[in-house]
Amino acid sequence: MDKSTGQTIMVVDDYDDARAILKRWLEEGGYSVIEATSGREAVEMAERGRPELILMDLALPEMDGFAATREIRANEDLRDVPIIGISAYGELGIDAQLKIDPNAFFFNAYLSTPFFPHSLLDALVRGRRSSG
Repeated sequence: MDKSTGQTIMVVDDYDDARAILKRWLEEGGYSVIEATSGREAVEMAERGRPELILMDLALPEMDGFAATREIRANEDLRDVPIIGISAYGELGIDAQLKIDPNAFFFNAYLSTPFFPHSLLDALVRGRRSSG
Protein backbone atom coordinates (compact mmCIF):
# COMPACT_ATOMS: atom_id res chain seq x y z
CA MET A 1 0.00 0.00 0.00
CA ASP A 2 1.07 3.56 -0.56
CA LYS A 3 2.03 5.55 2.50
CA SER A 4 -0.71 7.82 3.82
CA THR A 5 -0.64 11.02 5.82
CA GLY A 6 -1.28 9.30 9.17
CA GLN A 7 -5.05 9.62 9.11
CA THR A 8 -7.06 7.63 11.64
CA ILE A 9 -9.21 4.77 10.39
CA MET A 10 -11.61 2.85 12.62
CA VAL A 11 -11.85 -0.89 11.93
CA VAL A 12 -15.11 -2.44 13.16
CA ASP A 13 -15.24 -6.24 13.16
CA ASP A 14 -16.11 -8.81 15.82
CA TYR A 15 -13.45 -11.27 14.58
CA ASP A 16 -10.05 -10.66 16.16
CA ASP A 17 -8.16 -12.14 13.19
CA ALA A 18 -10.00 -9.93 10.66
CA ARG A 19 -9.28 -6.81 12.72
CA ALA A 20 -5.62 -7.80 13.13
CA ILE A 21 -5.14 -8.28 9.38
CA LEU A 22 -6.86 -5.01 8.49
CA LYS A 23 -4.92 -3.17 11.20
CA ARG A 24 -1.61 -4.54 9.93
CA TRP A 25 -2.38 -3.58 6.31
CA LEU A 26 -3.50 -0.10 7.31
CA GLU A 27 -0.58 0.57 9.64
CA GLU A 28 1.82 -0.61 6.91
CA GLY A 29 0.12 2.02 4.74
CA GLY A 30 0.86 4.72 7.32
CA TYR A 31 -2.60 4.98 8.86
CA SER A 32 -3.41 5.12 12.58
CA VAL A 33 -6.02 2.53 13.56
CA ILE A 34 -8.65 2.41 16.28
CA GLU A 35 -10.77 -0.71 16.72
CA ALA A 36 -14.30 -1.68 17.74
CA THR A 37 -15.79 -5.15 18.13
CA SER A 38 -19.53 -4.40 18.03
CA GLY A 39 -21.91 -1.92 16.49
CA ARG A 40 -22.57 -0.23 19.82
CA GLU A 41 -18.85 0.10 20.50
CA ALA A 42 -18.36 1.48 16.96
CA VAL A 43 -20.81 4.32 17.62
CA GLU A 44 -19.12 5.14 20.94
CA MET A 45 -15.59 4.93 19.48
CA ALA A 46 -16.55 7.09 16.48
CA GLU A 47 -17.89 9.77 18.84
CA ARG A 48 -14.73 9.67 20.98
CA GLY A 49 -12.06 8.94 18.37
CA ARG A 50 -13.37 11.04 15.43
CA PRO A 51 -11.82 8.82 12.71
CA GLU A 52 -11.35 10.15 9.19
CA LEU A 53 -12.76 6.91 7.74
CA ILE A 54 -14.58 3.82 9.07
CA LEU A 55 -14.40 0.21 7.84
CA MET A 56 -17.69 -1.29 9.08
CA ASP A 57 -18.44 -5.02 9.14
CA LEU A 58 -22.14 -5.62 8.50
CA ALA A 59 -22.68 -8.62 10.81
CA LEU A 60 -21.88 -7.47 14.35
CA PRO A 61 -23.10 -8.32 17.86
CA GLU A 62 -25.33 -5.96 19.87
CA MET A 63 -26.04 -3.73 16.86
CA ASP A 64 -25.31 -4.65 13.24
CA GLY A 65 -23.24 -2.52 10.88
CA PHE A 66 -26.34 -1.04 9.21
CA ALA A 67 -27.79 0.25 12.50
CA ALA A 68 -24.39 1.48 13.70
CA THR A 69 -23.89 3.35 10.42
CA ARG A 70 -27.35 4.96 10.74
CA GLU A 71 -26.49 6.13 14.27
CA ILE A 72 -23.11 7.49 13.20
CA ARG A 73 -24.74 9.34 10.28
CA ALA A 74 -27.29 10.85 12.70
CA ASN A 75 -24.45 12.55 14.61
CA GLU A 76 -23.92 16.00 13.07
CA ASP A 77 -20.15 15.87 13.73
CA LEU A 78 -19.77 12.45 12.07
CA ARG A 79 -22.27 12.76 9.22
CA ASP A 80 -19.61 13.20 6.52
CA VAL A 81 -17.12 10.58 7.72
CA PRO A 82 -16.70 8.05 4.88
CA ILE A 83 -17.91 4.58 5.90
CA ILE A 84 -16.99 1.49 3.88
CA GLY A 85 -19.23 -1.54 4.42
CA ILE A 86 -17.48 -4.91 4.67
CA SER A 87 -19.14 -8.31 4.49
CA ALA A 88 -18.32 -11.98 4.02
CA TYR A 89 -21.79 -12.87 2.75
CA GLY A 90 -20.69 -12.87 -0.89
CA GLU A 91 -23.14 -12.30 -3.70
CA LEU A 92 -26.30 -13.04 -1.72
CA GLY A 93 -29.09 -10.68 -0.72
CA ILE A 94 -27.94 -7.39 0.72
CA ASP A 95 -24.40 -7.82 -0.62
CA ALA A 96 -25.65 -7.77 -4.20
CA GLN A 97 -27.54 -4.53 -3.55
CA LEU A 98 -24.57 -2.96 -1.78
CA LYS A 99 -22.36 -3.67 -4.79
CA ILE A 100 -24.86 -1.86 -7.00
CA ASP A 101 -25.48 1.12 -4.69
CA PRO A 102 -23.63 1.27 -1.34
CA ASN A 103 -25.13 4.72 -0.73
CA ALA A 104 -28.58 3.16 -0.40
CA PHE A 105 -27.51 2.04 3.06
CA PHE A 106 -25.43 5.11 4.00
CA PHE A 107 -22.11 3.55 2.96
CA ASN A 108 -19.64 5.35 0.71
CA ALA A 109 -18.19 2.13 -0.69
CA TYR A 110 -18.41 -1.61 -0.14
CA LEU A 111 -15.97 -4.54 0.03
CA SER A 112 -16.87 -8.20 -0.05
CA THR A 113 -14.41 -10.38 1.88
CA PRO A 114 -11.96 -11.89 1.33
CA PHE A 115 -10.05 -9.12 -0.40
CA PHE A 116 -6.43 -8.16 -1.00
CA PRO A 117 -4.59 -5.08 0.29
CA HIS A 118 -4.85 -3.34 -3.09
CA SER A 119 -8.64 -3.80 -3.02
CA LEU A 120 -8.72 -2.14 0.40
CA LEU A 121 -6.67 0.79 -0.88
CA ASP A 122 -9.03 1.17 -3.86
CA ALA A 123 -12.05 1.17 -1.51
CA LEU A 124 -10.41 3.80 0.72
CA VAL A 125 -9.96 6.04 -2.31
CA ARG A 126 -13.57 5.41 -3.49
CA GLY A 127 -14.91 6.05 0.01
CA ARG A 128 -13.11 9.37 0.29
CA ARG A 129 -14.19 10.49 -3.18
CA SER A 130 -17.85 9.74 -2.58
CA SER A 131 -17.83 11.70 0.67
CA GLY A 132 -16.48 14.87 -0.91
